[in-house]
Amino acid sequence: MFHIDRRVLHLLWITLSIKLLVAYFLPMTGDEAYFIVWGKHPDFGFYDHTPLAGWFLTAMLTFSDTELWLRLPQILTTSLIGLSIYLLVRKQHESTAVMVSVLYMLAPINILGVMMTTDTPILLFSFFSAVCFYKAQRNDNKLWYLLSGLLLGLAFFSKFFAGLLGIAYVLYVLLFVRRGLKPWQGIALVFLGTLPFIGVNIWWNYTHCWNNYLFNFYNRTSGGGFSVITSMKYLATLLYLATPPIIYYLARHSKDFYNQLRTDRFSVFMGLFLIPYGLFLLLSFRVSIGLHWLLSFYPFIFIAIATVFSAQQLRRTFYFMLPFSVLHLVAFAVLVVLSPGMFKKYENTYKDVVYGMYADEIYKKVKQLSPGLIVATDSYTESALLSYAAGEHVIVVGEGSHHARQDDQITDFRTLDGKDIVVVSYLDNYTGFDQFFESVEVKSLPIAETNYYYLIGKGFKYQVYRDTVLKVVMQRFYTAPDYFPKGQCYMFERYEKNE
Repeated sequence: MFHIDRRVLHLLWITLSIKLLVAYFLPMTGDEAYFIVWGKHPDFGFYDHTPLAGWFLTAMLTFSDTELWLRLPQILTTSLIGLSIYLLVRKQHESTAVMVSVLYMLAPINILGVMMTTDTPILLFSFFSAVCFYKAQRNDNKLWYLLSGLLLGLAFFSKFFAGLLGIAYVLYVLLFVRRGLKPWQGIALVFLGTLPFIGVNIWWNYTHCWNNYLFNFYNRTSGGGFSVITSMKYLATLLYLATPPIIYYLARHSKDFYNQLRTDRFSVFMGLFLIPYGLFLLLSFRVSIGLHWLLSFYPFIFIAIATVFSAQQLRRTFYFMLPFSVLHLVAFAVLVVLSPGMFKKYENTYKDVVYGMYADEIYKKVKQLSPGLIVATDSYTESALLSYAAGEHVIVVGEGSHHARQDDQITDFRTLDGKDIVVVSYLDNYTGFDQFFESVEVKSLPIAETNYYYLIGKGFKYQVYRDTVLKVVMQRFYTAPDYFPKGQCYMFERYEKNE
């Protein structure tokens, strides 16, 4: 009979209820609004990443676009993983399974991390790919290896970081498995399972300016150099994520874990935790590692500690985790109640918070003050937030940044020649914008005791904009190195052909 410990069930429902409340009160974030733009324009790829997060949102948007509804995949994913950790570990020891499952579900990053982003599908499919890999390791079952590869392919279809899990599989077999040829045949099957997804991604990038590769391996890392500071920040992030007691007991049991990596196949999860995080440590000397980069490997920590931590050590970790999470919830409640006023002393932060909370009011006022004009901003995040509030696409005017350039695919500036555009901005510094229009007028836009600005531009000059902005953008963000195969690029096809 299928039985789940009542303590796990109780905490599952409690944390699920808390996450639903957090999702209800949390305003739409810029990242989420940007990914919603993906969902409204489904494709086999998007500027920044592979397409699965966009497909999730396309399906969700069919029914509703409310924050709570769109965040359900992330909310349910962490709950499902928490339950799965219990079911996986209880075959070894019931009480240990309860504790590690509870620790995972209580972790602040899981209780407050309700945003629907690219981290949702990679977390889901990376976890179950690793579970299949673990099952394959027990008797080198070919079907489990292939299924692990298919799920890894889906994780890759969410984010390139899934490749680190594939590397972890290879290194785990190389360093800790001594069973002859069969594990390597399994690795080949894992790779075979990922090939359809890799193939589609390469085809899409070949026909779309190599967007994912230029962004992830060139544009976002340009200008980086060796830095101990970024490495220290990464270690601090890891300490926060794993929590001090887990890190402390991991250090105390380091020899036990090393021995188990060679003898206990269940501790494959320790390898799948240590190897990617170790690779991130090496990378951190050149690149700043974001907290969200680590999330798809995070559940493996809790399965790994089940093999070595004593009952007393798990209890002590629980006694830290519970108040740690409560403290986060109290802080969140204070932010919800006091925002945005508590940030008034910090002008830029206050503007950010107000923009997120009052995007609908900003859009309505702009439309009232400049009826009939095409609405734009000079920022991809701000355009995404206004697009979500408006229910229609808000374009971006200006060079922008290397992040979040999906609007480049959506907006064809040739069609805007001669049109009137209103450009919303944080500041009244519209330097250079007057050359893009026949006439311009800048006005103040007071919202919630702060000021934004909007520029009314009459008669958009496409040719000038192409020569001063689009050519720079194409050179900076869309010109692939010579060793890339020459495929199609919508930017060059639009703005250079027949000119």
